[in-house]
Amino acid sequence: MDFKSVICRFVPLLDVVLMMLGVLVVVMAYAQAKQQAEERFAETTAQLEASEQDPELVYQRVLANQLIRGLTLVYAETAQGANFDKCFLLDNDGKPRKEIPLTTTVHPSDVPELAPGITVVVLVSGAGFDSHWTRKRIETIEKTFEVHVVPLYNIDLRL
Repeated sequence: MDFKSVICRFVPLLDVVLMMLGVLVVVMAYAQAKQQAEERFAETTAQLEASEQDPELVYQRVLANQLIRGLTLVYAETAQGANFDKCFLLDNDGKPRKEIPLTTTVHPSDVPELAPGITVVVLVSGAGFDSHWTRKRIETIEKTFEVHVVPLYNIDLRL
C-alpha cells in the first residue's frame, strides 16, 4: 500500500467526519435557541404570576422610577373633549398634578416647573396622530421655554 492510496481513503473519511460535525453544530445551535426561547417564556409567565415581592420585579420598578424621576413628564390630551389640547404635569405616579400651558403666549417664568435646560417628555395622547403636535410646534416650545422636548406619541393615560 503506497502513500497515495492512504490519502485517497482518508479524504472521503474526512469529508464524512466534517459533515457529521457540521450537522452536530446545527443541532446544538437549534437546541440552544429553543432552550433560550423556553426560558424567556418561563420568565414572562413567572413575572405575570409573581408576587409583589419578586426581587427582580422590584428592582425593575425602582430602576424605572429613578429614570422617570430625572425627567419632567407632561401629558398632552389630543382627544376631542373638555381637555382637548391641554397639557398636564405628571407626578412620579403618572397622575396629573396640574395643568400647564405650553404655548408661546405664556412667559416661561409663569411655569417654574419648566426650568431652562431640563428635558421634558411630552406624552401625546393615544387618540391617533395629531397635527397639533408637529415637529415645528415642539421646536417652538423648546425655543420659548429653553428646554429639550422629547415627544412620545399614542400614549393612553385616560385622565
